[in-house]
Amino acid sequence: MAHSIKLALQYIDEVDDENFLTAVLNELDYSGRDALTIFVELELLDIIQTPKVEAVIKRIYNSDFDQSGDLF
Repeated sequence: MAHSIKLALQYIDEVDDENFLTAVLNELDYSGRDALTIFVELELLDIIQTPKVEAVIKRIYNSDFDQSGDLF
């Protein structure tokens, strides 16, 4: 799991376009969960608390994105 977290952090760090990162984090899996929901379910705070992911979360929270469900 530590290796997967490290890869995710490296990937997030390399992405420069906030719109692209938002799209990636909102992409749904076959169960209908997005990456942010999975991060919260697995308590991956190292990923959630990165500045770029926090910016995406704030952007989603303050926008008209579909916010069905609850991250917290």
